[in-house]
Amino acid sequence: MKPFTVRMLESAKRRESRVVLALDISGPIEERLARAASILERTRSAVAAVKLNHHLLLPLGLEGVKSIIIECREEGLPLIADLKLNDIESTNMNVAESLLHYGFDALIASPLAGSEEGLGKVVQRFHAAGSGILLLVHMSHRGAEETYSLQTSGGEPLYRLFARWARSWGVDGVVVSAKSGDRIAEVRQIVGRECLVFSPGVGAQGGMASEAMSSGADFIMVGRGITEASDPAKAAMMFRRQGRYETR
Repeated sequence: MKPFTVRMLESAKRRESRVVLALDISGPIEERLARAASILERTRSAVAAVKLNHHLLLPLGLEGVKSIIIECREEGLPLIADLKLNDIESTNMNVAESLLHYGFDALIASPLAGSEEGLGKVVQRFHAAGSGILLLVHMSHRGAEETYSLQTSGGEPLYRLFARWARSWGVDGVVVSAKSGDRIAEVRQIVGRECLVFSPGVGAQGGMASEAMSSGADFIMVGRGITEASDPAKAAMMFRRQGRYETR
């Protein structure tokens, strides 16, 4: 198994959790870092990893979230950058170097950039550093059906093509909406057992943790269901219980 996969599964076993905490903090910008730190402090024992996206990274920058990065490192929590990277190679490589410099364990990228002069060297660079690439295969909002389910000229849905790319590119994981167990099962069959399956959309968007896990997901990604709960610690424990379907 690849180093990132090993770290994820070891963290999951140590904490008995398959939950990736999405620290997608909204509200006044000047309050976001403190809220994120408080939620992480209260939930860290119940989650297997942490995901940061534009909610924090855009207004605060990598320097601004350094305290979160350090906290995750000290706690042994893998840290995922959710940028859905989708640009030309030179830009992608600059993003990759910045994330690796600050200690991120993985990056979520969009397959739309392709491999050649797109993501190919990013995958190589992350693997050389012992880090992982997660490929976005299907999103969890309603509009995703307009794009990710489009049929290619051969009649294959786009998400299935992306899953095949994920396997051929040798990425570490795929991101597939938790709102369709059948789709998770399809993707799992394509990518095989060496590729982790992460399922967002649990909780606020209506996805069910138990269905996602029983359909083949390795991890569920939960944001608002925890970050906007009146008691984030209690919510994290609830999702931890719901996600205890042993996949490996």
